[in-house]
Amino acid sequence: MTYHETIIDLIYHILSQGKEYLNMIDTRNAYDKLLRNYHQVNAAGQVVYRNNRAKEFYRFSQAAWKLGNVKKCYYEHLVPVKLMKGKLAELIEENKVSKNTIAAILNSNEIVVITKEEANKIDKNHKTELPESGKDRLMEYDIPIELETERNSIFKL
Repeated sequence: MTYHETIIDLIYHILSQGKEYLNMIDTRNAYDKLLRNYHQVNAAGQVVYRNNRAKEFYRFSQAAWKLGNVKKCYYEHLVPVKLMKGKLAELIEENKVSKNTIAAILNSNEIVVITKEEANKIDKNHKTELPESGKDRLMEYDIPIELETERNSIFKL
């Protein structure tokens, strides 16, 4: 079993217990941490979050790439974690809790490395939501991705 499969299995267990169980585990930071950790490890099980492996597995904004120091950058989920949590909770209401549906929701998101200034731009109006324009949060604020990192993914080996 891979790290990602283990996280999916844990989320499956939580969601399978129902809304009350989910609300209880979500009252503190445990559930949030579980979701956030999914995107911090690559397919080989290596931590890529906030270390030099980030350059190989995450997409970077052009400005963050120029900084050169991954520890001075901001690691932003392309889709806010709050929205991902909402989609997962909807699976309970729709009686669609399965490991495949959970994986699809988690895999449709990613961490993108940006500067603190770019994060502040996004957070001003779209910290926990997506733009009404239908664009992703980077496109909404004209934050270009460094071409060299465009194909990066935590799922590549």
